[in-house]
Amino acid sequence: MPDITVFNLWTAPLTIPGGYYTAAIPIGGVVTFNVPETDAYLEDARVQELISGGYIRIEPSGIGTAYYTKQITYAGGGTSTTANVPGVRTTDVIIATLNASTVATYVTRARCTAADTVTIYFAANPGAATTVGLLIYRP
Repeated sequence: MPDITVFNLWTAPLTIPGGYYTAAIPIGGVVTFNVPETDAYLEDARVQELISGGYIRIEPSGIGTAYYTKQITYAGGGTSTTANVPGVRTTDVIIATLNASTVATYVTRARCTAADTVTIYFAANPGAATTVGLLIYRP
């Protein structure tokens, strides 16, 4: 059976349909469970309603599965910045790429530093109009 991961993006605990995970997912919570067929589960009208309404995000789980991508902007002024990443874990693999900056520098590291937070560190202040691409894998 394939695993799927469900992220509760809503402001209240949620119970999801299908009967494969029966407990309420807490606010900001993340659960992983087995379903017999991922495509069939994702096509369920009740699940689609939760996804399209912005209540949940569902990702397939497994080794090396990318679970989050984001481009952040930073106005400069220091050698680090933070990004809100719901459900990020200290065990996740975080890849940060400097896409644009006004100063020649590079990303020295990116890591989970607090709940739902990734901190990106630069070798020098990248200056205004900095953009960084994040790709996060869950091993």
